[in-house]
Amino acid sequence: MRSIHYLSFLISLTLGSPVARSQSEGILPNHVVTQFPEGTWIENLAVRSNGNLLLTSLLPNASVYEVSNPTHESPAVSRRFTIDSVSSLLGITETTPDVFAIIGGNFSATAGGIKGSYGVWKADFSKKGHVKPELVTHIPEALLLNGATTVPQNQNLVLIADSELGLVWRVDIRTGRYSVAANVTEMGSEGSAVAFSIGINGLHIHDDYLWWTNKYLLSVFKVKFTDQGVIAKGATVETVSELSVTALDDFTFGPGNKDIAWVCTNSGNTVLALKPNGKSIVVAGGTDSDEVAVSTAAKFGRTSQDNRILYVTTGAGVSTSGKVQAIDTSGF
Repeated sequence: MRSIHYLSFLISLTLGSPVARSQSEGILPNHVVTQFPEGTWIENLAVRSNGNLLLTSLLPNASVYEVSNPTHESPAVSRRFTIDSVSSLLGITETTPDVFAIIGGNFSATAGGIKGSYGVWKADFSKKGHVKPELVTHIPEALLLNGATTVPQNQNLVLIADSELGLVWRVDIRTGRYSVAANVTEMGSEGSAVAFSIGINGLHIHDDYLWWTNKYLLSVFKVKFTDQGVIAKGATVETVSELSVTALDDFTFGPGNKDIAWVCTNSGNTVLALKPNGKSIVVAGGTDSDEVAVSTAAKFGRTSQDNRILYVTTGAGVSTSGKVQAIDTSGF
C-alpha cells in the first residue's frame, strides 16, 4: 500500500484514465475544505456530534485524521492516530455517541485483499487527549473489508461489506463475535475477468432496508433488514437503479430525513443525487473534472451551519491527491 508501484496499479485497476482539469458537469456549488499531500488517499469519513470530520486513509498508511471546524475558511487538520499493524483503513461508522468502529487491513497489488489481515477497531473520541484505538476482533475469513454501517436499532451491531467475497459481515462490537449477515448474488462480482474484483462497496440502512452499491454491477440494491442485522424472512433483493457510470463507491442519505441517496462514483469523478424513483443527476464533478475526482465517500454535516453541506472525500488520482470537498445542497 505504501509504494508508488501499488498506487499506480490501484489507479489503473480501479480508476481508469488520468484526470484532467475542465469544466464541471455538476449543478451544485462546492469548494475544497482541505487537501492532503500527493499520494494520500482518503477512503471514508464520519462526522462527530461537534461537527468535526473524521477521515480514514487508504494510502500511504492506516491513519485517522480529524478536520476541526470544517465550515471555517482554514479548518485545522490533525492526525489522531495510525494503526501500524495494517497498511490501510477503510470504513468508519459511529456506534454510540463519539465512539467509532473502524475497518482496517492489508492489500496486495497482485492478490487483492490479504486474507487474515482484516479487523475491526474501536476508537473513543468522547474524552479529551490522545485517542487509542482498541482491536475489537480480527475476521480471518474476510478478503477485503470495505464499507461499514451501524444497525440503527441495535448500535452494538456493525455491518461490513466484504467486496471480494461479495457478502456482509455482522460484528457485535461488545463481544467481538461475528457472522455472515447477508450473502446474495447482487453483492458479488461473479464473471469478472480481472485478478480480483470489487462487488459490494458502500452500504447503509435506511427505512429498514439495507442499501448497497455494487461496483462490478454498477447498480444500487436494497433488501428488507431486521434490527438484528439480518435479511428479513421472505425478503427479496430489489434493484433501485442501474447507473450509467464507470464505478461506484460509498453513499449517504439526506439531508435530514430525505430519501435522496448521494452516490460517489470513484473513477467516474462525480457525485450523483439518486432519487427514490431510480433517477439520478450529476450534482458535482464530471468525467474530465478534478472537482470531486476519485470520490470515495460522503456525509452531511451535523451542525446548524452545515446540515445541508455534503462533505465528500476523494482518493489519489494521477494528477490529484486526497481531499475533502464541500457541496452545498441547499438549492437542490
